[in-house]
Amino acid sequence: MSRKQVITALAMVATAALGAVSFAGPASAAQAAYSSKVSDGSPLGLLVHFKRGAQANGLFGVLNGQGSLSAAGIPLGGQHALGLGWHVLDFKGVVSADTALKAQYLMRQQPGVTQVAVNSFIAANPPQASTNTNASKPGTVWESPLSGAGAALPKPVATFKGATAVTKLTVKDAWATRSPSTAQVSVSWKAPSNTFGYKLTGYKLQASLDSGSTYQDLPNVYSPKTNNVVISSGLTAGAHILIRAAALTTNGKATKQGAWSEWVGAVPTTTPVAPNLSVSSVSTDVPTAAWQLLSVADSGGLPVVYTATASAQGQSDVKCTTSGSSCTFQGLVASNNYTVKVQAANKHGASPWASGFSVSDPMYSLQWGLNAKYGINVEGAWQHTHGASSVTVAVIDSGITAHPDLDGQEWRNLDGSVYGYDFVSSANGSDDGDGWDSNPSDPNGTNEWHGTHVSGIIAAANNSVGVVGVAPGSKLLEVRALGGKGGSPADLIAALNWAAGKDVPNVPKNTHPAQVINLSLGNKSYAQCDTATANVLQTLHDMNVMVITAAGNDNTQAFYSYPGNCYPTINVGATGYTGDRAYYSNYGQGVDISAPGGDDQNPGTSPAQTGGQILSTLNDGKVAVGAPNYDYAEGTSMAAPLVSGIAALLISVKPNITPNQIWEALKSTATPWPVGSFCSTATTDTSCGIGIANAGAAVEYTLRDKWTTP
Repeated sequence: MSRKQVITALAMVATAALGAVSFAGPASAAQAAYSSKVSDGSPLGLLVHFKRGAQANGLFGVLNGQGSLSAAGIPLGGQHALGLGWHVLDFKGVVSADTALKAQYLMRQQPGVTQVAVNSFIAANPPQASTNTNASKPGTVWESPLSGAGAALPKPVATFKGATAVTKLTVKDAWATRSPSTAQVSVSWKAPSNTFGYKLTGYKLQASLDSGSTYQDLPNVYSPKTNNVVISSGLTAGAHILIRAAALTTNGKATKQGAWSEWVGAVPTTTPVAPNLSVSSVSTDVPTAAWQLLSVADSGGLPVVYTATASAQGQSDVKCTTSGSSCTFQGLVASNNYTVKVQAANKHGASPWASGFSVSDPMYSLQWGLNAKYGINVEGAWQHTHGASSVTVAVIDSGITAHPDLDGQEWRNLDGSVYGYDFVSSANGSDDGDGWDSNPSDPNGTNEWHGTHVSGIIAAANNSVGVVGVAPGSKLLEVRALGGKGGSPADLIAALNWAAGKDVPNVPKNTHPAQVINLSLGNKSYAQCDTATANVLQTLHDMNVMVITAAGNDNTQAFYSYPGNCYPTINVGATGYTGDRAYYSNYGQGVDISAPGGDDQNPGTSPAQTGGQILSTLNDGKVAVGAPNYDYAEGTSMAAPLVSGIAALLISVKPNITPNQIWEALKSTATPWPVGSFCSTATTDTSCGIGIANAGAAVEYTLRDKWTTP
C-alpha cells in the first residue's frame, strides 16, 4: 500500500477517535507533561466547512446550525473563520467525547455543511536543548526604528472637524551612495489647505506593499514642521510601495486625524547582490561558466549585466559580459584550468565578486548534519545555489526571538519588527494564547525557543557569525501556532492558509506567501489526521506550496503522529551521525525520507562538543526572553527543517517546480542506508523512508531534468 492508502485506511478505522487530533507540540526527542483543565486531545470545538455559496454566518456572527447545537444542550462559545470555507465553533469549556460526537453529528445535518471534524487541544512538549557550555553567547541585537522623531498619538477625547488632506504628496526612490544596498524611499508633502482653525500638531503616514489591499501605520507621528522623511525598513528592492498621509490637529486636549491623501507610490532600488555561481572553473574543454539569474529584488529592482572573469596563473585574464545566465570564454589557453568569478552590475554599481559559495561562520565545523558522510551534502548544492531571496520558507512553530543569525533573514514590517502572525488563540487553553495578532514573537521559554532553533537550521545567515542554514539566501516567514501549553488544529489551519497567501477573514493578507512550509510539530498519543487539515494541505499542494512535516519522536509508527500523518506532505524521520535511525524517531510507511536529527545515544565520531546533536540558533532565557545564543537539540523537529531548506534550494534553481517534482528529486537522489544498519534491513512496517536526503544530488537532478509541467 502507498503512504496515502495507509493513511486513508487508518482514518477509516479510527472514527471512534472523534475525527480528532492532538499532538504534543514541537517534535523534539524530549517529552514533558502539563497539568491543566484541558489535556492532550480534549475536545475544544468543531471544525466546520461550508460549501461555496452557502451562508456560514447568520445574525450577530452566529454560525449557521449553532442554534441546533444549543437547543441540544451543548455549551457553545464563539466562532470565527479560518479560511477556505472552514470555521471553528468553540465549545464553552471542555466537553466530553460523547458530547463532541453528538455536536459533530448534529452539525453535519445542517444545510450547506460539507465536512465537520473535532477541534482538539494540542498539548505542547517543548524540546530539550543541551546545556553545552562551549556555545558562544553574543549580545542582544537591537532593531533601529524608522527615521524621524515623533511621540505617541494621544487618544481622542472630543470630536471636531479634521483637516483636509495634505497636498503635493510625493514618493521617490531614495537610493544613496552611502547605503547602496538599502532599499528606501523619500516621502515629502505640503500642509493641508484647511485646518478649520485648529492647531496643526503633526502628521501620520500609512504604507501598503500590496497595492492598497492592506496597509500598515508607520510608527512615528511626525512634527508639524516635518515635511520630508526617509523610510528604509521593511522595503524590498523592485517592489512597489504606496504611501498616504494625514494631518493631525488639536482642540484643547483632543486630537483629530484629518482626511487621508491619495495613495502615491514608488519603487525602491539598490545595487545588486552577488550571483550564485554554478560553475567555478573552466578550460578549453569546458569553456562555459554559469550562474543563477538574479531575481528582481536581488537585481536591485533594475536591469543587470553580468561580467565573468577567468583567471589562470601565468595567463592573462579572460572576460565576458552578458545579460544571461552563462557565457563562453574566448581565448583560453589549452592545458590551463581557469578559476571563475562573476559579478552583477546595474546603474547604481556592481555587486561583490562571487567565486563560489564559501562559509566563514565559526561554528560551521560543528554542523555535521550538513556535510558529514551521512549528512545532507549541502556543499554539493551550494556549488549551484545557496537559495534565492524570492523563495520564502514559512516556519509555523512556537514563534521567534531576536538573533544576529536570523534578524536579516526574516521578512520585516515597515517599523523594523518581524513580519508574520500569531494564531495562538485563547480558546485552546494555552497560557499565552491571548488571541490572534500580528506579533509572531515567542513570549516565553515554555517551548524552549523551538521556533528559533528550527529557523536557524533552515536559513541562518552566512555572515561570519555563529552557524549557517541550509538555504541562507532564502527568506523566513515566521508564523506562531503553538503556545506555551499547546495549540489546536483550528489555529494550525488558519496559520497554513495565511502562510500560503490564502485569505483568512479578519486577518491582513500575507504579502509574502511561502513556497515552502515547515511543520516541526507532532503528537505523542495517537491522533488521526482530521478532514479539515487534510483538506487545507491538499489545497496548498495544488497551489504548489510544499509542506514538510516531522514524523515524531516516540519510537513508534509514524502514522500515529499528527500532522505528519496527513497527506500530502513530505514526512521526515531522523537519523544520527552514523546514518542509522535515531533512537526516538518514528518509523514505518508514514515516513517518506529521513535527515539528520541528532542521536545523543549513538553519537558515533561526531564532533565531541555536539554529543551527536544538532547545533542551531537559540536564546538563553529560562522563562522570559534572554540573549541570543547557540545550542544543541535533537528530534525530527531538527530533521524536517533540513529538508525544508533543500526544498528552498530546489525552488531557487527551478522556480516553477511542483511539490511532486520536489519529491521526485529527493526520492531519486537520496543517500542509501549504511550497510547493516537498522534502516537498511527494515521491513515496510519499520521503514525509515527512501533514504537520507541529499541536497547536492537533488539540486543537480533538478537542474538536468527537463520537466515540462509548470
